[in-house]
Amino acid sequence: MRAKDAGSDAALMRAFAERDPAAAEVLYARFASRIYGLGIVMLGNDAAAQDLVQDTFVKLWRSADRFDAARGKLDTWVLLVARSLAIDGLRRRVLEARTLEAAGPVREASADLGPEEVAETADLAGRARAAMAALSPGQRAALELAYFGGKTSAEVAELEGIPIGTAKTRIRTALLKLREALEEQREM
Repeated sequence: MRAKDAGSDAALMRAFAERDPAAAEVLYARFASRIYGLGIVMLGNDAAAQDLVQDTFVKLWRSADRFDAARGKLDTWVLLVARSLAIDGLRRRVLEARTLEAAGPVREASADLGPEEVAETADLAGRARAAMAALSPGQRAALELAYFGGKTSAEVAELEGIPIGTAKTRIRTALLKLREALEEQREM
């Protein structure tokens, strides 16, 4: 890499970090099509690839000050950010598919249940969905992998790319938050 290129990449990222619209246009013109192509290859559809382009530029915008030209080329850094986000998207897809598979087909309420039981079951399911939605994405993913996916803490850590202690903490915290939310809702 030529020193001039490193300096111009660093200057470009400094300007982008300072929210310079011209720098944003240059970055977009330089990388959008490459990120989109990466998204098509990795994620397999147009909408997901377009989302990847947008998510990558948002992440670049938030972390522009972290680029260090001494550590590598801007092209490599940008495409690694995009690749990481694409992998996260694939993990989410796998998790969603496993969660749906574990849940089984949606069944209608049994004819044997009375209106009170049906209402109570629907209420409990709604409260559980609301409590899950209130968890952070990391906690929700760890809990779903552990309980719906049947994964151990070590497997959760490996799948999420986090230390095992973090995986255990996320699972435990998520369980405590769910219990607390469901108890609060029950008291209402």
